[in-house]
Amino acid sequence: MPRRVILWEVVKTLALVVLLAGTAHADPHERAEEAGGEANLESNAPRSGLTFSGAVGAGVTMGDGAGRGPAVSFRIGHVATSSTILTFEITGGSLLHQRTGDSTLLHNDFFGLMAGGLHYVSGSMWLRGAGGLVAYTVDAGSTGDPMAGTVHAGLGGLGGIGVDLVRWHYLVLGLETFGQLAAVSTRGVMFNSGLCLGLTYY
Repeated sequence: MPRRVILWEVVKTLALVVLLAGTAHADPHERAEEAGGEANLESNAPRSGLTFSGAVGAGVTMGDGAGRGPAVSFRIGHVATSSTILTFEITGGSLLHQRTGDSTLLHNDFFGLMAGGLHYVSGSMWLRGAGGLVAYTVDAGSTGDPMAGTVHAGLGGLGGIGVDLVRWHYLVLGLETFGQLAAVSTRGVMFNSGLCLGLTYY
């Protein structure tokens, strides 16, 4: 083999060795940087872990008469997937009323203790449903009515829809509405609804 060809092969071999050595030297550091970066990554998921929600507004109660009053919803939840939350809640409202000739403001209260789920159908809009126990109490004032203050129990279900308006770190300000339908002892079928402004912690 000519001397010039041998020299060229030696040069190519040395160049290849230098290139491989440089790559092998850089890999451990690159792998360490990548591992460190992955270890320090924070989740960008909009929801995780336990959630706490509270909402206050106004609503309508029907079935034992009909009337308006305050409405509230308090929920504790756990994120099941990126778009679904399992919920446990106390939700309800009051029917405000007055007896004829009396200025005293009375309130019949309708509340449900329910378990269910909330599902995001888009980035900010969600639907929820729940079922469980309900309780209805009648405020008859000082009439001496033996049924006044008695708790009328029943079973009911709830459906609702809401939208997240503003997100700030782990807090979300939203608008929501719900409706509850229940069969209540001695009172029959009753309906309660609410339109509320709520704050949620994710």
